[in-house]
Amino acid sequence: MISHVCATPKQDSLLHILQITDPDLKEKKLVLNIRYYFNDVPVKKLETTKSELLNILQTHHVQNQEALEYFVETMYQMGIKRYKEAEKTLTKATELAHKNKAHYLLYACFTHMAFLQTIKGNTIEAISNFRLARKEALTLNDAYIQAMVDINISDIYYKNNLYSQSLLYLQEAQGIVDQKKFADNILQVMIWSNKAENYFCLGKADSVALYSKLLNNAPNTSGRLYTIHKRMAYYLALLQQNYQQAVALIRAAKDDPKFVFEAYDELNLADAYFKAGKLDSARNVALQVLAGREYQNHPEIQVRLYEILGGVALNRSDKDEAVLQYQLALGQAKKQIERLTQVGIISSQIKVDEIEGAYIRKEESFKRTRLWLVFTAISAILIIGIGTMLYRNIRQKRHYEQLFFKFKKDELAFINSHEVRRHLSNILGIVTVIENSDNKEDAFHESRNHLVNAAVQLDDAIKNISAKLDEPSAGN
Repeated sequence: MISHVCATPKQDSLLHILQITDPDLKEKKLVLNIRYYFNDVPVKKLETTKSELLNILQTHHVQNQEALEYFVETMYQMGIKRYKEAEKTLTKATELAHKNKAHYLLYACFTHMAFLQTIKGNTIEAISNFRLARKEALTLNDAYIQAMVDINISDIYYKNNLYSQSLLYLQEAQGIVDQKKFADNILQVMIWSNKAENYFCLGKADSVALYSKLLNNAPNTSGRLYTIHKRMAYYLALLQQNYQQAVALIRAAKDDPKFVFEAYDELNLADAYFKAGKLDSARNVALQVLAGREYQNHPEIQVRLYEILGGVALNRSDKDEAVLQYQLALGQAKKQIERLTQVGIISSQIKVDEIEGAYIRKEESFKRTRLWLVFTAISAILIIGIGTMLYRNIRQKRHYEQLFFKFKKDELAFINSHEVRRHLSNILGIVTVIENSDNKEDAFHESRNHLVNAAVQLDDAIKNISAKLDEPSAGN
């Protein structure tokens, strides 16, 4: 099974990443780039590659440089399989990342510490570190790395034969991928591959065939796809009981330098030999794996190897040998059960972390919503207050303007009424003179010009008053 997400990063070159101004995005891309920098690098070129990477980091004086240098050294030590040295340098990187609150780097440190513990067979330590990595992912609220952690945790369950739990975490990762629509297909390939691994162990050939087809049609963005395709081929051969073909495919894969041959491939080879009736070959492969130091602390592998040895002995009617091998298998099964009990406890803690994280996110969302509501309410009150003040000011202004206009009208009416009366008095005086004259006709002719002039002046005065009275109305 793909023990962790190990596809090449996005096409961003390291130098391009170092030019990014956003500190969080820069840290994320830089950490991911370093994690996969040594992928597909031949062992003899690992040291040169490490020197080149360190030189670039030192030249650009990156943030958290000392911690990143320890992390680079860890990747190098893991590449040459010096796991004790890798653990020492990774511990230093973790301490510095924690001190500097470099959460993306801290996530990567916990993840790789989990990988190291998985290699050593320390299942409890591995899943505990994945738990810490998951908490960092939740803190960062980064969906991409949350999905990566889910895939990695599913691998722990797979290796301990807890296939339902493994598929559950893969489904959670699938939900994130479906929702976020990530630009690359790296996570999708890992999910399909790991689902196929689980269904192979469950003996579901149709499901393995389905995911094998999906993987064959996937863009080749990962160096691991070559290994995945070859592995799916012999999986299907085993499930279809074509054991001779499966043996040939596994042996060809083992001799292929591009194929990443792992412990489970050795185990499946021994199983294929046994089911093909090649008992000597099955026994030799099983004894060879058991003799190696690499899998001494892996009861989940050893229990199946002892079962194969027991089956070989039973087929040869060597009952004593069969009983011995089955007893050894039982001893490894007990070890595995003890680990599974603790794995269950940590799994419960992970679920508690998930619930706690969900509660914290909801509480933060509620706080933000409440803050916006308070802000909206205050804004509404201010707007209403300002609107009320403006309305009152406008009404007062209009009231005073109306008073002012009334006053002006009254004043103009008073002033101009005297002017009208003066001209009217002149006209009335002329008329009185004419009426009291002995010769009214002569008097009228003599006063006619004065009468017309007084009438014109009266008309002008009336027009003037009308114009002045209309001016305030126009202004209003």
